Amino acid sequence: MTEELQVVADKLAAANKILLTCHRGPDGDSVGSMVALAALLKEQRKQVVLYNPDLVPRYLKWLPHARSFVQQLKKNASFDLTVVVDCGDPKLLGEKFPAKEVTGEVIALDHHGSGRPFGDLFVSLPEVAAVGVMVAHIAELLEWPLSKEAAAGLYVSIVSDTGGFRYANTNGQVLRLAARLVDEAGIDPAEMGERMSFDSSPGRYQLLSKVLGDMQVAVSGKAAFITITPQLLKECGAAWEDTEGLINYARSLRGVECGVLISPSKYGGIRVSMRSRGARFDAGKICFALGGGGHAGAAGCTLEGSLEDARKTIEQALQAVVDGDLAKLLPQ
Repeated sequence: MTEELQVVADKLAAANKILLTCHRGPDGDSVGSMVALAALLKEQRKQVVLYNPDLVPRYLKWLPHARSFVQQLKKNASFDLTVVVDCGDPKLLGEKFPAKEVTGEVIALDHHGSGRPFGDLFVSLPEVAAVGVMVAHIAELLEWPLSKEAAAGLYVSIVSDTGGFRYANTNGQVLRLAARLVDEAGIDPAEMGERMSFDSSPGRYQLLSKVLGDMQVAVSGKAAFITITPQLLKECGAAWEDTEGLINYARSLRGVECGVLISPSKYGGIRVSMRSRGARFDAGKICFALGGGGHAGAAGCTLEGSLEDARKTIEQALQAVVDGDLAKLLPQ
């Protein structure tokens, strides 16, 4: 990890105007690692812009610098360097990703097990639990101290992508970083947990009640499907960000090894989110075969057609795993 990230560290140290961004629909790892990197760079008196066409989720807006995200760049904007975090596929950046004359050199930092490299420098480290781990190592290489602001972003990053240190990607490396953030940077896990988890809207609970009642089990009880539509959100008085984490209820059902959430994507097509808790279903490989990607335990893709078409496609893919036929779908 050190050799690859040393190159990134050197480029960050040399640049002055830096653009930070991530995949559309920012989440805990992407926002956390972006604000941590922004804090580190600003402390070195760098000019930093945090950009994403989509809004930061409500449950993350308390993070340092999270409210400084912009959804559109100035017409005359230009940067020495652009860093894209938590993204292993250029399709996830959307069609409005800035042109080369705006971005300057592009570095992509990712940790997904499957992906489609892009940019001038693509660094993907599947062995790390979250991009925040990579950001922390870059700071260490540059001997930049971790301020409370940077530490808050890093903690959110690693807690988000390890499911509060419950997922299979939790390892000694990420636990040692968490301990360092607590012991050296003054992070309070109880306070952070409350900020991340205890600000749910009434609409979220209405939505939770509805989706649990309508959840469907398939593939001989090994998979559970949740479907969410704009109409359902309106009926429950909920927003899209209220769907965060609902898929884990599907995965937690007794006997179920893979939870699947399907919903219309605001970018077109049907969005599929998949969470696996066993060795049988590698969510990353399944979604990669369908044009997406991710980790063994958490992945996603976008499919064409209707909700019913997407449900059928995913169910067939999961059944293919059970039958030992998924290899036919995977890129060689």
